[in-house]
Amino acid sequence: MWEETEVFRCFICMEKLRDARLCPHCSKLCCFSCIRRWLTEQRAQCPHCRAPLQLRELVNCRWAEEVTQQLDTLQLCNLTKHEENDKDKWLNFVIMFFFFINIS
Repeated sequence: MWEETEVFRCFICMEKLRDARLCPHCSKLCCFSCIRRWLTEQRAQCPHCRAPLQLRELVNCRWAEEVTQQLDTLQLCNLTKHEENDKDKWLNFVIMFFFFINIS
């Protein structure tokens, strides 16, 4: 079973995403405040893939907060092993659906 919390964790601060942004080059998610600080104080490149990057190129992932709220709700449920497998399949679908909608 994959850990869904890792998908929605900022790769810069390693905390839960806040105002999520996606790098158009490597598709990694990060907090807007983290990537803004990195790009203005460090280098004008993605800290993950090192591709040249400017703030205006970042993809606003408005859907990420809603998905993380749904994940938090699901994690509170006491599920059987079968239900847990179904949950994993559903979460994979939801994540891929929102991802493709936002990069199209």
